[in-house]
Amino acid sequence: MYKKTWGQAYPYAWLDEVVEVTLNPEKTNVVELEFQQLEIIAGQFDQELQSVLRNLKASTFYLISSKKIKATVTQYYDSLILLERQAMENLAAYPEGHPLATTGETIIFYIRNMGIVFKKRYGKYITETGVDNSITSAKRMVVSKLLCKLSADQIGIILKAADDTKTVLASSMSVIFRSVVPYLSTDKNKNLSWDSMRKSTYHIEQSDKEVAIATLEKLILKIKGY
Repeated sequence: MYKKTWGQAYPYAWLDEVVEVTLNPEKTNVVELEFQQLEIIAGQFDQELQSVLRNLKASTFYLISSKKIKATVTQYYDSLILLERQAMENLAAYPEGHPLATTGETIIFYIRNMGIVFKKRYGKYITETGVDNSITSAKRMVVSKLLCKLSADQIGIILKAADDTKTVLASSMSVIFRSVVPYLSTDKNKNLSWDSMRKSTYHIEQSDKEVAIATLEKLILKIKGY
């Protein structure tokens, strides 16, 4: 199932199959996937993305027209963003504590890193056309995460409170963390682990609680002034 088929015209064929079918809870009983299978997928995923990058380089090497280069690069980049969106939807639906979550996070990390590479190498050719507004927003987030001036533990406290008070509704607290945390970074950590942040809320430090409260109080004062 996971072997690459050489000579395919579509460079994302294997990646699409994995993200849209194999790891998609709506199409596959993903909880039955064995740990060894998940390791194989995660191990090959980055290799396949590197293959896509090589394919893109080869596809644009002999192109003289900037218009043609732009069209090719945009097509590759938009496909990457579509892949990232499906991977995020998959991750949000995985059961808590299952190895699938680790695999899902790894895959999203690889996709986002490749998005950064695309931007650095072909940024002037990438356009916002070809994808809808939600994809465009996701695209910007891949390149530049939102920097939060709180620590990971302090962010976790606020997300936990949002779940406990039903300010944010989800099937579980894990879904909230999985959906939000991958788009955040802190001064000390650019790649936050949603699971580690969730687990930190089991043992909340008083100092972190005080900072979270002070931050929320600032927000309250700001809102009152509107």
